[in-house]
Amino acid sequence: MRLTPPYSIRRVVLVCLAGLLLLATLPGCARTVRHSIVKRKMVEVDLVREVKGFSVRERGYEHPAIISTQRLGHILNAVEVETSVPGKGTIRQPAFHPDLVPLAADALARALKEASPNEEVGLKVVRKEARLGIFNKKFLTTLIAYIDDGHLYLLLRRVDWPIKESDETKKLPEPLRNRKAMNFRVVTGDPIFFAGVQDLEIDWQNDVFRSAFRLPGSTSGQKRRREVISTSPIPKDELEAAQPDAIDFEQLTPTQLRALADLQEDRRQGRITETAYQRAKRQLLRKR
Repeated sequence: MRLTPPYSIRRVVLVCLAGLLLLATLPGCARTVRHSIVKRKMVEVDLVREVKGFSVRERGYEHPAIISTQRLGHILNAVEVETSVPGKGTIRQPAFHPDLVPLAADALARALKEASPNEEVGLKVVRKEARLGIFNKKFLTTLIAYIDDGHLYLLLRRVDWPIKESDETKKLPEPLRNRKAMNFRVVTGDPIFFAGVQDLEIDWQNDVFRSAFRLPGSTSGQKRRREVISTSPIPKDELEAAQPDAIDFEQLTPTQLRALADLQEDRRQGRITETAYQRAKRQLLRKR
């Protein structure tokens, strides 16, 4: 018997739906779901969760969290990055242009207040630069943020990334956990700790953030060359944390071993301080 067109269409739709449901239940098949809470010309903020099959990945973050816009502004103002430029040495600069800080801090405060324990915050903020009185250049800064173990984590992905005129009408690129879009390194020091090449673990409740704060050797808001990263004394708690009794090295996964090797190379090359190395090592080895 010949199928009528409406029946054929329904059958195709049902088959497609069945295929999608099957893919959703396959092992390792995870997708990212974004919920927009701020979408304006200069700033976009999403709450991001990972879904595997029909279940949301359990993160257990300390959300929702209330951090004042003022405190977040002081934190963002203190974050700096370094970029190696051939022939020019190492350039150190603020991760957030001063013009961006109020906007970014306000959006981040709202997002952390609305986030669930299983959601991360994805932030995209755009800066316009005027030339001859006309705004003709745009730059994008993006990050992922969440609060865990009493610390604010900032995973920087783009810092003042030039937006081409041909891309201005396109959707802004999302900050992704495991993809680095630019070549830069974070600058660290108590209470802004190393959590990865472009990731920070920040003691956001520290009293230093009650007012404007700068790391030692800060650029004070300007770009400048910086040849070396100076070492700092190792606090007692960092020395204790350096002991390998948190976990046996034989129990480390290949990913952890690679991360530890990269960390040791960063210390050997002088890219991070001894204090930052010891803290990052503790974070890597500790049992959760």
